[in-house]
Amino acid sequence: MNTKYNFDTRIYKTVAFNVKKYMDEAKMSIKDLSELTEIKESFLQKFLNNTENLPISIYDLYKISVILNISINNFFQK
Repeated sequence: MNTKYNFDTRIYKTVAFNVKKYMDEAKMSIKDLSELTEIKESFLQKFLNNTENLPISIYDLYKISVILNISINNFFQK
C-alpha cells in the first residue's frame, strides 16, 4: 500500500483547546472536572495548559464529554 496520509501532529493541542473551551462554557473548573472524572488534577492542568503535545486516553476524553454533555467529536474540531 503506497498511500500517504497527513496526520495532524498537533491533535492533542486541538483537543486540549476544545476541552478548555467547553469547560469555560459550562463554567467548570479543572478541580471540578478532576473530581467528576477521577482524572488527576495535576494531569488535567498540564494537559489543558497546551505547552506540550500531552496524550490523553480515549476513555478519559469520553468521561469528559459525558460530564460536559457534548459529543466527543467536538474535541477534534479545528
